[in-house]
Amino acid sequence: MTKKQLKELRVESLLTAAVEEFLEKGYAGASVDAIAKRAGVSKGGVYHHFPNKEALLMEANQKLSEPVMEMAERAYLNSSVMEGLRQYIKEYLNYWVSRPRELSFFFLSMSKALEAPALMEYYREYVQQSTAFFVGMFQKAVESGESELTDPEAYGISLMGALDGFVSYAMIHPEEDIQLLAERCGQVWLK
Repeated sequence: MTKKQLKELRVESLLTAAVEEFLEKGYAGASVDAIAKRAGVSKGGVYHHFPNKEALLMEANQKLSEPVMEMAERAYLNSSVMEGLRQYIKEYLNYWVSRPRELSFFFLSMSKALEAPALMEYYREYVQQSTAFFVGMFQKAVESGESELTDPEAYGISLMGALDGFVSYAMIHPEEDIQLLAERCGQVWLK
């Protein structure tokens, strides 16, 4: 194994340990010592990769966001814009509903962002990228003739917000069929 691969493996181990520790004890209750112990490294080993606990939280959020960004890339490459968006909606809802621990971590991080400017800035950028994706997809649909929307920006912003509402709804109502929820979302937003 190369040095780069070993470093990536250590960082991955630290991020996994951090997520578990944050979920179990909350941000305030989690300590760098406990994260180090979970990851099987020294406290100095943690600080070698991350300057502080907040940096661990931010990096863990970025890691958990990667699959969502990959979903957006796949949707964008679909030859049909609207089918790409339908695919994205299904994947997005399935991703979060099938990962309640990651979703809990996301909610924990959002509450911490209210008091951590750097984390709030990360979320602003994430929301900006997500919104730009949806707006761009709706503009592309209008340009290609797949849709006659008059305000792609309004649709993009509102679909982005609605999807997280659908995720919350699905978590509160686990008896609901996630595929049916995805179809209903598509019926409203993908005309």
